[in-house]
Amino acid sequence: MSAPTRPAVSVKSALDKVREAPGSTKARILDAAQEVFAAKGFEGASTREIAARAEVNISSLHYHWESKETLYLAIFERIFLQLVELLKGEVATPKSEDDARAVIERAMGVTFDFYIENPTIPKLLMRRMMETEPVEKSAMRESVGPALKVFSDWVRSFAPDRLPEKDVSFFMLAVQSVLFMSMLESPFVEGLLGGTVQDPGVRARVRRQVIQLVVTLLGVDSHR
Repeated sequence: MSAPTRPAVSVKSALDKVREAPGSTKARILDAAQEVFAAKGFEGASTREIAARAEVNISSLHYHWESKETLYLAIFERIFLQLVELLKGEVATPKSEDDARAVIERAMGVTFDFYIENPTIPKLLMRRMMETEPVEKSAMRESVGPALKVFSDWVRSFAPDRLPEKDVSFFMLAVQSVLFMSMLESPFVEGLLGGTVQDPGVRARVRRQVIQLVVTLLGVDSHR
């Protein structure tokens, strides 16, 4: 079987319409698809199940979104655009060691809270890390590449003398892995953390630990 091709519908224009009308049928379908993909992955999800979750018929789903691949790409593009929007006012080149720690606390705190408040997102991103490429790599790069470049550029500008260029990608992978793993609802993870991150006490502790991890990886404390 040949690999899926890039959907004819523009993901960017479809997302623009979702932002313009967040309660619309198009937006409901996208939200439902995010839940189904998070629970079952790309291969396990079906457009019929997504349509049922969104309470629309299958023809309406395909009218608004063309294909399962289009939905999948749109979800990831929306997630990364949301993160860029949340973080763009928090990330800046630090002027001192105290400023560096403050920037990390703000940026990682916002990121952690975003994932906690949108629990399907870390599940979906963890699946994305484990699964084989379900859509064309070029299509995925086109959808999320610009946002990922923003994140890597932030890391480079924040820590030019702390993190070698060759380690930037590994740093991003390590931090994302810890974030996503800590939010999985499984007996194994809850046993390691002493409870679920939905518990306020556990959430506050893990949030502090994630921030401290980034501080340590970037060597902020060691420069004091």
